[in-house]
Amino acid sequence: MSESLKNGNNDKWLDEIKKTPLGSKKFLAAMIWNIGWLGLIWFGIRKGIDANVLSAMVYAAGTVQALYLGGQSAVDAFVRAAMAKSGFIQKDEQSS
Repeated sequence: MSESLKNGNNDKWLDEIKKTPLGSKKFLAAMIWNIGWLGLIWFGIRKGIDANVLSAMVYAAGTVQALYLGGQSAVDAFVRAAMAKSGFIQKDEQSS
């Protein structure tokens, strides 16, 4: 449990949750992985690799992105629901 939550400072705890994407190690890892896939696809196009191999590379890159986005949206929904249930989110924040 966060030290600020233990001390009863709910505003600081909310600020800790609202990080920028660049502060997330998972986000940075996913972006580096996607840039790597794009580099491999570009290299494959330049070297004339078979279309079936390129197609498999595109599907793999798309699957990685979809799984990352799906996982993050599930976590975000779970956290927001838990915060709303526990009363951390005020009514005016829920309507926006």
